[in-house]
Amino acid sequence: MKKGKKRLELDDFVDFVDLERTDEYCENELRKYNELNNTDFKTFQEMSNAGFVKVLQIPIELEKDGIPIGKLINQAYYWIANGNEKKARKLLKLTGLSSSQVKQYVEDEVRLQYRNPKEVEKYKNKPLPEELKLPEGFGVTH
Repeated sequence: MKKGKKRLELDDFVDFVDLERTDEYCENELRKYNELNNTDFKTFQEMSNAGFVKVLQIPIELEKDGIPIGKLINQAYYWIANGNEKKARKLLKLTGLSSSQVKQYVEDEVRLQYRNPKEVEKYKNKPLPEELKLPEGFGVTH
């Protein structure tokens, strides 16, 4: 390493990722969206309510090769809303996504939920809905 250059530490990376969760970052992003689209939204929730931003819901009954993909993904949303990203990552790995895909998916979902608090309200501090529970013997505890 050349003299005078600071090596990036893990804490530096965490600070950068956490920047996206700040109000200032969201305000700047919202301002950019408004400028590009000639809109005047005050929050990302307004954009979603107006149909400008679509929130897709994966059908709970979606299955592939006997794997309950829909339940796994929707349960991951539940755990992210309740601050348990580790459990969400474990569930998403069971869908067949690679580690890097899982990491990106969780980061995107965290940002989405931060910008759309109404999505979080469905699950935050509530029991896991019965329709999201996995079949017995699937290897994941609720």
